[in-house]
Amino acid sequence: MKRRATIAVLVLALVTGGFSLDLTRPMSVGAKASMPDPGLTGAPSQGTCFTCHNAGLNDGLGAVYVFNVPATYTPGQSYLLVAAISRDVGSRWGFEATALKSGGQMAGSFSDSSNAVGEQNSLGIEYVSQTTLEGFDGTFADSTGAAWVFKWTAPPAGAGTVTFYAAGAACNNDNAVTGDYTYTTTATSMEGAATAVESTTWGKIKQIYK
Repeated sequence: MKRRATIAVLVLALVTGGFSLDLTRPMSVGAKASMPDPGLTGAPSQGTCFTCHNAGLNDGLGAVYVFNVPATYTPGQSYLLVAAISRDVGSRWGFEATALKSGGQMAGSFSDSSNAVGEQNSLGIEYVSQTTLEGFDGTFADSTGAAWVFKWTAPPAGAGTVTFYAAGAACNNDNAVTGDYTYTTTATSMEGAATAVESTTWGKIKQIYK
């Protein structure tokens, strides 16, 4: 309950513009703080942040979330999603997420909505994650949790169910991988009907305005 309350406050503050962190201060070099390697989301055949940050995996004392995933998506439509992570003890944060079709292929595409988020592509699969490469501290050092906003554009019709995979690292900011904890989560979105576009003719237009 405490973790969910913390995440709710973080997301609300971020969305309303009240996330008061010093994002531009110089950062000391950390393990993959700039951007994690691709393929660490916990998806089938992928690793997680636990590859390096291996103090614990899903120990129940923290969690990573992906908010605003639509229960049913409209093909081609864009959605603003939020990844968030919290742990009672932690002061630096990271995440990586992807969206895959049932066969393991990329579903749609990502684009960042803040300078704390970046994207990369590996073997045809896109990943979105924290970054420090765009002039901001995407690891939110010295905070009690973190939230990142990014955009997902749904795939064309026929992609079927999409599964989002995300992994997050709750780190102690000692510039080493010891004492850092990893969490994973998934979320699914069913394919909905594409927005109907009805053809028209001059005859139909005259019927409307006659």
